[in-house]
Amino acid sequence: MLSKYVGEWRSFLRQTKDKGLPQVEYSLAGNGASPPYPDRVPLADRRAGYQQALEEHFCITVTDAAGRLLEVNDRFCDVMGYVEAELLGQHYELLSCGWADGSLETMWAAVQAGRTWRGQLRDRGKSGKEHWFESIVIPRFNGDGKIEQFITISTDITGIREQAGTLHAMIEYFPGGLALIDRDFVVIATNKLYRTLLDIPEELFANPPVKLEDLVRFRAGRGDYGPLPVEEAVAQRMRTLLSPVPITTERNEQTGRTLEIRCVPVEGGGHLNAYLDVTDRRRVESELKRVNSTLQAFIKHAPAAVAMFDTDMRYIAYTDRWLLDYNLHDQSLIGRSHYDVFPEVPDHWKAKHKRILAGATESSPEEVFNRADGSTNVIRWEVRPWHLADNSIGGMMMLTEEISERKRLERELWKLAKEDSLTRLPNRLQFHEQLEAMLDKARKEGTRFAVGLIDVDRFKETNDILGHSAGDELLKEVGIRLQTALAPYGRVARIGGDEFAVLIETSGSSGALSGAIDAMFGALRPPILVAGVQHRCTISLGISLYPSDATGAGELLKNADLALYRAKDLGRDRFQFFVPEMRASFERAYQLHRDIQRALHGGELELFYQPILSLDNHRPVSFEALLRWNDPKRGLLAPAEFESIFDDPKSAADVGKWVVDQAVRQAACWVDRGVEFDRIAVNVTSADFALGKFSDYVRTRLREAGVGPERLCIEVTERVFLERSGGGVASALQSLHDIGVEIALDDFGTGFASLSHLKKLPIDRLKVDRSFVRDMETNSDNMAIVRTIAHLGQSLGIKVTVEGVETRTQMTLLRAMGCGTMQGYLFAKPMRSCQVPHFLDNDRALIA
Repeated sequence: MLSKYVGEWRSFLRQTKDKGLPQVEYSLAGNGASPPYPDRVPLADRRAGYQQALEEHFCITVTDAAGRLLEVNDRFCDVMGYVEAELLGQHYELLSCGWADGSLETMWAAVQAGRTWRGQLRDRGKSGKEHWFESIVIPRFNGDGKIEQFITISTDITGIREQAGTLHAMIEYFPGGLALIDRDFVVIATNKLYRTLLDIPEELFANPPVKLEDLVRFRAGRGDYGPLPVEEAVAQRMRTLLSPVPITTERNEQTGRTLEIRCVPVEGGGHLNAYLDVTDRRRVESELKRVNSTLQAFIKHAPAAVAMFDTDMRYIAYTDRWLLDYNLHDQSLIGRSHYDVFPEVPDHWKAKHKRILAGATESSPEEVFNRADGSTNVIRWEVRPWHLADNSIGGMMMLTEEISERKRLERELWKLAKEDSLTRLPNRLQFHEQLEAMLDKARKEGTRFAVGLIDVDRFKETNDILGHSAGDELLKEVGIRLQTALAPYGRVARIGGDEFAVLIETSGSSGALSGAIDAMFGALRPPILVAGVQHRCTISLGISLYPSDATGAGELLKNADLALYRAKDLGRDRFQFFVPEMRASFERAYQLHRDIQRALHGGELELFYQPILSLDNHRPVSFEALLRWNDPKRGLLAPAEFESIFDDPKSAADVGKWVVDQAVRQAACWVDRGVEFDRIAVNVTSADFALGKFSDYVRTRLREAGVGPERLCIEVTERVFLERSGGGVASALQSLHDIGVEIALDDFGTGFASLSHLKKLPIDRLKVDRSFVRDMETNSDNMAIVRTIAHLGQSLGIKVTVEGVETRTQMTLLRAMGCGTMQGYLFAKPMRSCQVPHFLDNDRALIA
């Protein structure tokens, strides 16, 4: 049978060689020797050689056209585990369990069409084991040209397939990307991770063969290799990937990965390139380096003297501060014994070290240490053991802090904390300590003393006029004089600004207190030379007595403060003892301030409106908004009855904002109702300018209410300029004047700087104080003052309004002087807003 198919076999050999299958070496001579001239070997001998080779190395089966086994050779039986008798006559389906490439239909279509089919078959042996064969199926024709048999010649590749499967799994699950490149630089194999790590699309592998250069050019064009020109980048990368010697490089990919690339030449040509993702490893290494660097920096530069020792007290590590604190700059301590470095270590410290190495921990906030050179230092220390991984003690850590300088500074700072830097007198802190100490003594011994608080009179004016340096010189001299005067009686402290406090012993003699008071006031009678000027300095003194006035430090100081304010209210340059009535007055004022806050939020405040009439009947009436308080207990109150609230800037500012807001709202209401009026005048105080945003507040209220600025007049008195910096007030008034708000100077003629204010400020109107109008018919001086003010306004182009007009005679005289507008009880008393329309409709006609 075999001799009939030599041609087919030779063709099969060529196919197996092309597929890279194992080649069979055989001899055409019967004795196995290769004759020098194969063509002259007898045909019988050549056929015998073919048969031997086929029988030994190939599995051969012959089936009929229906697929029943007609012949099998021994090699096939050995591989499948059958004997020949078990197979002959059986259909091949007994063995077959599938085709590796191509389907059953494809194979049958080929062989039944008379073509030879080549491919892989998978058969099942007698034991159930599957076997893979690389097979060629050859159809055999009878004399009529019909297929009568199929001859299958196969090579058992089960081992090769198993090895290939194992190798494929190894490659596919290798923890990195793999690419195998042949000698022609064709990528013949890759795993999925290779394509993933390099972010290469699958479509680039769809049409083999795939050239390495094409993949590199794709990545270069995408910018993976940086800004290099594409061809230059391709050339550089190919040199690396096809290195003739094994190399390892590392790249940071645009994906954020860090890849370690190993390029290994393969024997016989080709390369194996492996790509390992080392991103996490490099991140961990970087973090470890950072942590290690941080730790090393901490150990070296920690702002504390720290040293680490082994169990034999040899140095293992230490900080720079340790070297600095102990003057060991030029020494290396590693491996040296601590007792060699510091031979002066006392025995009690050595005993301490033994306790630490046995597991104890000890510390001390402060200890004096005697140095070998005779010097001493003060240290704070803590000593504790450190442990190895097995929790055994590996040695000792010692932390020491040189605090000698700190202790010195603490003493200095404590002194500074209790001493006034300007006068070198005790400060507030030390004064309170002295007061508490005197209280303790008085309680134990039954003694008496006085607490006094002192203010330097008009010190702010001195500071503003002569400057802060002169003010400081004045305070220093006052401190010296008070200290000298009180030396026999008690002590003095500066507790802030121009305030001093005194403690005076009064138990020694009945005249001690009066003697101390006389001494203080007497010491300040001689003028003080300040900035080259003889300055007369006076003080106000408030005194509280222990135990008659109070028995606690806080109450004594409060009472002295109340007495001081009474002394200042009475004209300064005097002393005043505390009396209980002062506290009652203070409490009344305090209650008043609480009540005004309640009134602000409880709707108890109200604005009344007093008409301001123009003698020109064509001009509408203006109104001055006057504050009233509907107190639930005291009834309707005018500002004079609660004027003390304006001493508190916060309360005064709150009230001032309320007045402006209500006046603007009322103006808006009248405009909406068609009430004919000119302006509403609002009185403001220095508190309204305290925050420096008064003009912004007024503009905002006008804008929100939809009221034009020509409906508002702001009235200020000279006190506003005297109590605050005139620059800020002038700027605010100028801002309002610029938008059309009228500015009036109220109570004109009663101050000291009226003419200068007219020059500097944007004044539109002067209001003559009622005190000049009241008796001007009989008082020629007042008559002259009013006439002068009227002429001054006419000369400067400033309108003049006269307040307090109550008689027709006054009105006649004022008209003769040229005063254009007036207000007073002659025309109308202040009225509620609801009365204004009636007044405008009726009363004005009668007045006219």
